[in-house]
Amino acid sequence: MGLIWKAASILTLGGVSSHSGRESPAKAARGQAKAAKAQAGLAEAETTVAGEQAAALAKALQEDQAHRQADLQEVAEKEAEAVPWARPADS
Repeated sequence: MGLIWKAASILTLGGVSSHSGRESPAKAARGQAKAAKAQAGLAEAETTVAGEQAAALAKALQEDQAHRQADLQEVAEKEAEAVPWARPADS
């Protein structure tokens, strides 16, 4: 998360000082390159976070499905025990 904050602060500040009128073109270009690098880092961090969120969601859905299946199995077993005509006749 620190990378996202750092990149955002660089982007907010523009990566250059407020004296842009007196800066040399090379210094301005370095500032723009720094801002572009920060923006790329931010995009990479956002991609990583999105991937982690997708993986966590997929895992949660899979676990939920397993719990639902177990619950359905349990209900089916209880219903089978409760219905007398569903059992084989021993007499």
